[in-house]
Parts: sequence; C-alpha cells; structure tokens
Amino acid sequence: MLRSRLVLLLLLLVPALPAAARSQALSPALNDGPYLFHREGGAVDAVWIEDGAAKSRRFAKGEAIALPRFASLLGPSLALVEHRAKPAIIDAPARMLVISDVEGEYDGLVKFLRKNKVIDDRGKWSFGNGHLVTVGDMVDRGDQVTEVLWLMYRLSFEATAAGGRVHFILGNHEAMIMGGDIRYIADKYRLSSSLLRTPYPALYGKDTELGRWLRAQNSIAIVGDYVFVHAGIAPSLEVNRSTVEELNATSRRYLGMPSNELAAIDMKAAMLLWGSRGPFWYRGYFEKYAAASPGSFGPRTTEAQIDKILENLEAKSIVIGHTKVDTPQLLYSGRQVIAIDVPWTKLKRVRGLWVEGDSVELVDIQGKHVPFALAPTSRPKSPVGGR
Repeated sequence: MLRSRLVLLLLLLVPALPAAARSQALSPALNDGPYLFHREGGAVDAVWIEDGAAKSRRFAKGEAIALPRFASLLGPSLALVEHRAKPAIIDAPARMLVISDVEGEYDGLVKFLRKNKVIDDRGKWSFGNGHLVTVGDMVDRGDQVTEVLWLMYRLSFEATAAGGRVHFILGNHEAMIMGGDIRYIADKYRLSSSLLRTPYPALYGKDTELGRWLRAQNSIAIVGDYVFVHAGIAPSLEVNRSTVEELNATSRRYLGMPSNELAAIDMKAAMLLWGSRGPFWYRGYFEKYAAASPGSFGPRTTEAQIDKILENLEAKSIVIGHTKVDTPQLLYSGRQVIAIDVPWTKLKRVRGLWVEGDSVELVDIQGKHVPFALAPTSRPKSPVGGR
C-alpha cells in the first residue's frame, strides 16, 4: 500500500522532531480503520482516518455495514453477528497451513496467503475445507495491524462457509493492546488514536466489533495431533485435554483487563494471561532464556516434561511462536516442539508449516514446498531475541 509506505518513509525522515511537529508531518498521509463501535439501541458507529482526517458514519440497528473505501477488507457489506467461541479441540483437517507473529505486516501476509492458494487474487478464501492457523501476535510493531485483523476476521467467516476454518490463536501482544500496554504499537496508531480522540486500547474494547471478535478466540487449540499455543505450555501449568476449554474461557473472560487489576481479583487468571510461565509469555523451551531468567522461565523444560504435557493433551507436537527463530525448527530430539516465529519483515525468510495427512512441509513466500522432517538434523540455532 502506497500510503503505508509513505507513513514509514516519514517516520524515518522525522525521528528527531518534537512530537507535535512529527504528528503534523505524518497526519496528511495517514489512513486507518475502520473501527466499529456498538451503541446502545443497536446502532453501530464506524470511525476511520482518511488522508489525515477523522471520518465517521452511523449505521442503524440491523443495517449491513457498507463502507466502499474498505471493501477489500470487509467485503461489499458486513452483516454483524454475535461472536461465539468455537471448539478448541477438533480432528485433523485434510490440510492445514500454520503461521505465526505476522505483527502487522499485511502486504506480506496477503502475498504469502495468495501464493499458497489460501486466498485468490481478490483476497477471498480459496482454501476450501483447509484450515489456516495463526499462532498469535498478529498485532503490534507493524503499521498495517488494522488491515491484518480485518482480513483475518473476514477470512474466518469465508472459511467456515466453505467448510474450512481459521484458528486465530491469541498471543501476548493481542492481550497487551487490549489490556492497555501499548509500548509496541507503531507511531501511526498513536496519531490515529489521537485523531479519533479514543485511547488505542478502547479501539478494541468490549463495545467494538474487532474487540468482540478477539474475545471469542482461543489461546490454546488442539487440531489433530498438534497443540497450538503462542508461547508454550510450562510444566507448572495445570492443563490437560479435559481442561483446555476451561483455560480458554478464562483467557477470554479477562482479556482487556490490565495485569494489576486482574491480579487484585484473580491471581491465578493473572498468571495465566500475564505470568512468565503462562501460555502467552513462556520461553522455557529455549536454553538461552531459561538460563538468563531462571526465575521466570528456567530451568529449561526437559524432554520428559514435554512428553508428559503431550500425554496429558493427547497430542504429538506443540507448535509455538513468540520467540524468534531463523527458520522453523525442532527444539528437542523428536517432533515434540516446533518453533515457527520467523521475521515477517524479511519476506524471503518467511516460512509456514504445511500439514497434509502425515506429510509436513515448509512453504515460503512464493508457495514453494520443501519437506520438513519431524526429527532434528542438527542442533537448533539460538533464538533471536524479542518480545
């Protein structure tokens, strides 16, 4: 998107300007949205930024949302429905594509999905009964976060209609922006929030369409033999196949509540959403982090502990994002843990996990498939730092 690139260029050119001058420089090039707010009585207010100016339109109760400017994201019209959580434990689909930590890189995501025939040239779902899994952190850092979320939102409905499914696994950065921790949002969104006169977390509040959709997503899913969780499952996390749905319900219930407020009313839930050994934050599968922060992540989870976790969940592999790796890799001696958080700012290095029956492959930005052996061929490289 030309305007998104212009915003990025301006950010590079004016980093030393005072905040007010910087906002003035960015404002004419800024486009963002839409954000949909549900009002009392059923009306819906759409707000967005167009060429640096705040715009809005009200839709009556039951009226389809039609915003031609955003048709590529929302479709020609959007009929709002109540969002309900889908089962987190399901049988394996015929084929499945798994990616992680896109972090607002919409253009790269669209190219990747198109080349791998998940979407067609119009951006519509073309994966049939296949499943697309995103393992958290689709937001923050990049300057096309809104676009990424609306794309995933729309594809989730199109996939279901075609007999497929989108699994949008929540990551720590989704929890952060909803819970008021906006340290990692792009400068674009600070300005957008200011122009809309709305705190950034409120753009994903309980009264917003994207906020309601996010609050219906899972933090752990088991699809066939695979467990999908953003950061990992620590041995201290009491979870088995029969309690996965309960864990997801707890996460959904408290999404959007800051850590200090949640800790005051439910410490166990606070540790689940915000704790270093919770599924949103854990790094104990990586020796680098387990050794550097033994109080938070260490000691490193042993292979026997991983086997016990998988036994409790009745699965064979855990697929994680959260901790950067150069390329998808196995972290233990077998197939137990697969780390897939590769940098989406370097598209040539992006890889997704393609599962079809017993076959597991890596796919790249050009749609090329290469086998991925579920046994390590060499010692895993050290993870790349990041949060």
